[in-house]
Amino acid sequence: MPETPASNPGPALPEPPRLPVPPKPPSPPAPPRPSPPQGLGHRNDERERISDPERMKALAHPARIAVFDFLGTRRIQGFDGATATEIAEVAGMTPSAMSYHLRTLAKAGFIEEAPSRGDARERVWQLKVHSFSIQAEKDAPESDKVAEQTLVRTFADQEDRTFRRALEVLHRLDPEIREVSTTSHGRLRLRPEELAEFRDRFVELLNEYAERSLDYVESADSEDDGTVVMHYLFRLFPHVEF
Repeated sequence: MPETPASNPGPALPEPPRLPVPPKPPSPPAPPRPSPPQGLGHRNDERERISDPERMKALAHPARIAVFDFLGTRRIQGFDGATATEIAEVAGMTPSAMSYHLRTLAKAGFIEEAPSRGDARERVWQLKVHSFSIQAEKDAPESDKVAEQTLVRTFADQEDRTFRRALEVLHRLDPEIREVSTTSHGRLRLRPEELAEFRDRFVELLNEYAERSLDYVESADSEDDGTVVMHYLFRLFPHVEF
C-alpha cells in the first residue's frame, strides 16, 4: 500500500477559534491581625541600661516599684495600662498620692501616658521601659553605687512580696498550676566564660517563651485560651564569705 509522504499531508483543516480564558478571581484578603493592646511595647525592645543615679533614685521607692510591677502584669494580661485610681487601689494609696508617684516615674522616663479610654478626666498610664538592667558606671562615685544597690534591693523586696503572696494561696490553686510551680536554689562552680554561657542560654530560652507569651496576648482569643500568668525570677550572683 502506497504511503503518503509526511511532507505532503494534504490540506490542513482550519483551527477552531480559541475561547478567552476567564481571569482567576482575586484571592480574598487575609483577615487583619488584631493590633496589640496598648502598653505591649515592641517585640524587639532594646534592653536599656540604667546608670543615671537620678533615675535609679526615682524608681527606688516601694510604691513606684509596685507601680512598675503592676503595669508589667497588666501588659502581659493584655490590658491597656491603668489609671491612677486603679493603681492606687492595688497599692493601698489615695489617687492623689499615687498621682505624685506616677508623675515622678513619667519624668524619669519609666512610664508614659497611654491613649485615652474616652474619659478625658482620667489619664491612663503604661510602661515606657519594658526591659532594662541596673548598673552604675565603673568609675562612678560611691553615691552612684549606693543608688544602684538601693534600687536592686527595692526590686528584690518587691519580688519577695510577690512570691510570698503566691505562696499563701498556692495550696488553693488548680493542681495543674501547683504542679508546674517550682522554686530552685543551688550553687555552681564554673569558669567565668561558662557562667556567661549559662546566663546567655537562660536568656535565650526566656526570650523564646516571651515571644510565645506575646503571641497569646495579641491573639483574638486571649481572654479564654487556657493560659495563666506566672512570675519567674533568675539571680546569678557570687558566693560571699561571712
